[in-house]
Amino acid sequence: MTAPGDSAPSETSDGLRVTRSWESDRLVLVLRGDLDMDTLAIAQQEVTAAEGQAPPVLVLDLSQLAFVDSSGVRLVLLAQQEADDTSRRFAVRLGHGSTRRLFDMLGITARLEVLDDGEVSSP
Repeated sequence: MTAPGDSAPSETSDGLRVTRSWESDRLVLVLRGDLDMDTLAIAQQEVTAAEGQAPPVLVLDLSQLAFVDSSGVRLVLLAQQEADDTSRRFAVRLGHGSTRRLFDMLGITARLEVLDDGEVSSP
């Protein structure tokens, strides 16, 4: 288990890397590369493992993704539902590129706690 302040090594899977780190009471998962059907399994495993640590706040940082499809959108919605079900906070960083445009176009952004790049969520 990764302690607060520690970073877990990146996981690599055919175009997706995931880095896990603690920022105060927030467990942050940063995804880099492509999030699609081919890489969804590793992303789901990482989110499930993070949820298993029961952090007060789970932040899924998608701002470094080069590509995301509907599987990534589903991953976010399921993580939000899990957080709601367990009375914990969930936030995403979408950046300002294609990932943000996809979530905006689908009308999902308003349903999520969205952090700007570098922004730390407040309690």
